[in-house]
Amino acid sequence: MLISAGAKILGNVEIGEGAKIAAGSVVLKDVPAHSTVAGVPAKVVRYHGEGQPALEMDQEISNGSFHYEI
Repeated sequence: MLISAGAKILGNVEIGEGAKIAAGSVVLKDVPAHSTVAGVPAKVVRYHGEGQPALEMDQEISNGSFHYEI
């Protein structure tokens, strides 16, 4: 599961396997497995079938004009 920045989960809510919760969302109801929810209140905006969308996300910044090293 992936819970993005600023998301709020209120109450006794079950988050399904492989689900994603968008940034700033307010979750008031159960989130189905393999889905993405967004909004206030959060609603399902996409079903991903049996995959693992939360684990398959590419969060890499690969813009040629931006380079940062430590």
